[in-house]
Amino acid sequence: MTSQFINTEIQTETGFQAWHFDLPALGRTSMLLEHGVAELRAVLDSDQLSLVVEFNRDGEQALLMRNWHVAARREDARRSRLALLLILDLVFARHHSVQRIGVGQRDCGALLPAGMLRDDWIERGVFYQWPELWLDKGCVYPEPACWHVTNAVRHPRRPPQPEQGAFYRRYIPELKQTLSFRVVHPVNDLDLFHDWMNQPRVAPIWELGLPKAELQQYLQQRQADQHIFSVFGCFDDVPFGYFELYWTREDRLGPYYDAGDFDRGLHVLVGDVNFLGTRYFTAWVTGLTHFLFLDDPRTQRVMGEPRADNKALLKHLATIPAFHNLKEFDFPHKRAALLECTRERFFELIPLP
Repeated sequence: MTSQFINTEIQTETGFQAWHFDLPALGRTSMLLEHGVAELRAVLDSDQLSLVVEFNRDGEQALLMRNWHVAARREDARRSRLALLLILDLVFARHHSVQRIGVGQRDCGALLPAGMLRDDWIERGVFYQWPELWLDKGCVYPEPACWHVTNAVRHPRRPPQPEQGAFYRRYIPELKQTLSFRVVHPVNDLDLFHDWMNQPRVAPIWELGLPKAELQQYLQQRQADQHIFSVFGCFDDVPFGYFELYWTREDRLGPYYDAGDFDRGLHVLVGDVNFLGTRYFTAWVTGLTHFLFLDDPRTQRVMGEPRADNKALLKHLATIPAFHNLKEFDFPHKRAALLECTRERFFELIPLP
């Protein structure tokens, strides 16, 4: 997916903002938010359909859906639902004070998943736990737990890793770009991976300043390991960072805290220096965490274990209120900080950008 984002900033209480981008399910898409003192109007127009939704303000933290209308080339409940979810995501993202949206008795409630509605209200924290809009695999109930032992550690059998391509996408209004995460290919992505790992600022931390042949073997080992997998983060399909996502129970981190069966962890690297900085950091770290909580609803914690002396990373993470620094501890190869983000804190405290 490529994405071009056009934003007209409005400094007064009324006005509008507009965006233009491409979506696989809807084609070329334009969205408009028109702001009023006591109302809000959202318009989505794409190659497949048009949707207009009007809201009334109900105090600082709530909106009430007043009217809605969809016009489609052909009746398609899935596309209509995705269009409505896109509008809701945009409204929540641009109005961080809004915690819930009421649909009342509007027929559009039939488009929404029943589990998303609470007495005709859509709560922000519930909305962002519904994976359909962002995950490539959509809404898939996890398979029942089947227990295995790896290196004397008993853990649930892990689902297969994504095999190729992007598995998470989210449009980031504040950045005017689409954030996505895709699987790293051990051959096709080797040149970029080699360049990043051999940067002077990276090699001492990751200790992977190695020749290409050894790095290809490293990526292939990750590809074969069911507890961890390698991904590139992209903005508008341009790779900016390398991340390793893992299940902590059977990872080296597991023995250093009371690891839950479905806890996830991450290793992070921004390889492209053009994407350093707080505004990018907030987008990708919340996006990664969002994916890990969506990937399996049984995951209640996302953990990190950066070097305790990585002041820049820890300073950035201190701006994300859902992440707590629990303690410092000693790995054989480094002194680390143990970081924790719970599902409850994430969906209560994080307004996705």
